[in-house]
Amino acid sequence: MKKILTIITLSIAVMACGDKTNLETALIQAGDNRVELEKVLSYYADDSLKYKAACFLIENMPYHYYYTGREVDYEKQFFKMLHETTLSPEAIADSLNRGKMNEQFGRTKLKYDIREMDSAYLVHNIDWAFKVWYEQPWGKKVSFENFCEYVLPYRVGDECPVEWRERLYNKYNSLLDSIRRKPESIYPWIVADVLLDSLKKRSPRFVSYAYARYCSGPENADWLSGNCEDLADAFTYICRALGIPSGCDEMLMRGDNNVPHYWNFVPDDYCDAFFCSLLYPGPLAQSHIYDAPRGKVYRRMFSINRNMVKRMNQPPENIHPIFRYPLMLDVTDIYSDCEQMITVPESRFLISPERDEIIYLCLPSHMEWMPVAVSKCKDGQVSFENVDGNAVFCLSVYRDGKLVPISVPFWIHKELKYLRYFGDGEEMEQVTILHKFNLFIEPFINRMVGGVFEGSNDAEFRTKDTLFIIEEKPVRLQNVVYIDTPKVYRYLRYYGPAGSYCNVSEIEFYRKGNDTIPLKGEVIGTPGSYGDDKKHWYMSVFDGDPYTSFDYKQPDGGWAGIDMGKPVSVAKIVFTPRNRVNFIRKGNKYELFYAGKGGWISAGTTVANSDSLVYNVPKGALLYLKNHSGGVDERIFEYVDGEQVFW
Repeated sequence: MKKILTIITLSIAVMACGDKTNLETALIQAGDNRVELEKVLSYYADDSLKYKAACFLIENMPYHYYYTGREVDYEKQFFKMLHETTLSPEAIADSLNRGKMNEQFGRTKLKYDIREMDSAYLVHNIDWAFKVWYEQPWGKKVSFENFCEYVLPYRVGDECPVEWRERLYNKYNSLLDSIRRKPESIYPWIVADVLLDSLKKRSPRFVSYAYARYCSGPENADWLSGNCEDLADAFTYICRALGIPSGCDEMLMRGDNNVPHYWNFVPDDYCDAFFCSLLYPGPLAQSHIYDAPRGKVYRRMFSINRNMVKRMNQPPENIHPIFRYPLMLDVTDIYSDCEQMITVPESRFLISPERDEIIYLCLPSHMEWMPVAVSKCKDGQVSFENVDGNAVFCLSVYRDGKLVPISVPFWIHKELKYLRYFGDGEEMEQVTILHKFNLFIEPFINRMVGGVFEGSNDAEFRTKDTLFIIEEKPVRLQNVVYIDTPKVYRYLRYYGPAGSYCNVSEIEFYRKGNDTIPLKGEVIGTPGSYGDDKKHWYMSVFDGDPYTSFDYKQPDGGWAGIDMGKPVSVAKIVFTPRNRVNFIRKGNKYELFYAGKGGWISAGTTVANSDSLVYNVPKGALLYLKNHSGGVDERIFEYVDGEQVFW
């Protein structure tokens, strides 16, 4: 996530300005820069609509800021190099980091828009925003309110303000020539679809790697590179330069992962929206069919959410930084057909909140809880509106700069709309753990479904018997199957299913009467590997290392096996899918935690001596497994009917 600013030097108290208007309050906070802002107001004194637009920007300017310094400019090279080279993001970051060692950047400076904004810059921004609003045919469908929030703003993040509208207009306006004269061009979402399709043809480069600490700025509209937030910002700039109302919707934290998520929206006539992204296949789609786990969805705004600030009614320092100056609007209801109000009684609190204290609804990120909604206790309970379910939450308060959990975690059912609290009592249960993250991040295990183990006495396998077919994706590092056949075979092999590149890490065949020592023979198979990587030839399947693997050069037709020299009986097969660090690895150091009173409690540290771990924990507890030896993907889970269920 981008760096969160704690604005303390301005001492902004939005709802504590006496009888002063929001504009008057902003002008007072401008200090010596007030004269520049008043120039803008004076310039538009005879144009009521542009005057209102200028007031909108200035009223909300105190909550926007940016950073300057050589390091800020230097970091932008990351996005430029992603666009111009095929280097991996890690390689680019390494190169830039080496450059940092040879540069003396000095301190990065934080500046506030309200005290720095130049009148000429604001006038140019306002005039160009109005120009495209008036001239483009789709402007007829853009209300003044939507224009102010989704076309007019001069920034989208914490980037240094630079003039961008005219340049991006001249660069991208011609992409819309094909639709400009058509009757449907009055609909911004249809025009945005044409623009999106054209930009996708320019091959945006997505990376999940996060390097830069600061917003990439409007220059990224040329490069179209970065993570989901960077690409959402780039599309926002281009849309607004062309008069298309757009912006960024976000999950402050996903309901099924440890990270936030960002995408674009284009509002329609009915206070709804169409969602889209340079990363998503296909055209714009109506927001209510968005199927990612949500929890809560917010729309980034230029204006501060004064209703939310009023409800919190606390000094800024008492509010978590994410909600301290909320430039956001809750739009969960337009993305979910199952949003609900959830209520937690005080009897479920582990710690009593103080009077008028803000209570945060939180989603998990690794072993931390991240706030996604705010409320207060009233009539012996706390309630949160518009919550999308099928996710695990926890209640917290913010004290001394830290979030303090005040409830055990609970799961919210999406359709049936009820809460289920995780156990933290004295009854214990034994759990067997096979992996530390949901198996959907293990793409290679699915490639084994349909794979076949075969036996033959013909070196070409022209006649062969099927010993076992893998019908379900493997759920552990070492998977055991037993064979019941009276036949004997000289040649044994694994034949990968179509499209699998014969991905398999390790195979062991065992003789009848001896299922402890694997059979040895001459390794055979289809030669070659994807990308001609010698580390991924078929010999890797029988090297005794479960972390090397076969990756055949073609998606179909690959196989790996052994020639025993003479026919032997087979009673057992043990196979390991191609994998990452997600499965339990022998020799790695692990620690299991469960959520209890006061937060995460350790159930003990151990070094794995097999592909599974066994622990005793409170029955029904929320669990988290940490690998101290390596890997980064770890996620909360529970133990249900002998299996790990990840959330």
